[in-house]
Parts: sequence; structure tokens; C-alpha cells
Amino acid sequence: MNAMKTSIRALDLTSERGAALLIAVLILLILTVLGVYAVTTSTLETKITGFHKWHVEAFYAADAGLNYAVAQYSYGTLISGTGTPYTQSNPQFTVTPTYLGSTPPPVGSGTGTRAGFKAHYYRTVSVGSDSVGIANSTVEMWGYRIGF
Repeated sequence: MNAMKTSIRALDLTSERGAALLIAVLILLILTVLGVYAVTTSTLETKITGFHKWHVEAFYAADAGLNYAVAQYSYGTLISGTGTPYTQSNPQFTVTPTYLGSTPPPVGSGTGTRAGFKAHYYRTVSVGSDSVGIANSTVEMWGYRIGF
């Protein structure tokens, strides 16, 4: 009878066969994790930059509203209450002046109460919006105008 020889090989842990494949797979795994992290970070940074741009645009629109109010609004005719809000579409802002009362002019202003001058105090609020409609900014200005 012909005896069949079966050989069982023992696992040789000292063999280096396949080590290069294992190292290559580990390196690819590390590079994949770094790539996913880089893409996620750049996407987040892009969103942050966009939100910052919209908030800055809204702030400048509100600031433009204050500049408009100082240059154009007839504060002298507003002697009581709140004035009519002025709204503009580009840049988008709404300006509302409020009359707070009058006092004698401040010392050193170059005018006096003998001539009949008064310091009329105002609070002006400007709300600006960005062109996309995501961000709003509110800017407030307190001041006075000297008049009769």
C-alpha cells in the first residue's frame, strides 16, 4: 500500500514574507486619513471665510447707513420722537434717528446760550444686511447737533 504523505507546515513567525505589503497598506491608510482631514479642514475654512465676508458686508452696509444719516437726514426738523426710517436697497440698510432732547451747548463748542443755540441730542440706529440675506449688523451712534 502506498502511504500518502501529508505534510503539515508549522507557522513560521520569523518569515518576512508579506511584510512589504503590510507596510504599504498601513502607509496608504495613514495617507487616506490625512487626506480626509485636509479636505474636511479646507471645506470648513471656506465656509468660515464666506460667513465672515457676509458679516463684514452687513457691517459696512450699516456703517453706510450712519454716514447717509449724518450727511442727508434733516436732523434740524426732528425735534421730537423718532424720525421716519430710511431704507435703501444697495447696500441694504435701514436708518432710524431718535431725538433725545436738548441742552445748552457743551463748553468749548464755540457757541453759547446767549445767542440762543442748543445742543440737540440724537440716537441713530442703522441696521445693515448683506446681499445674500444671511447676516445682519446693527450700528448705533449717539451725538448732537448744535442749532436753534
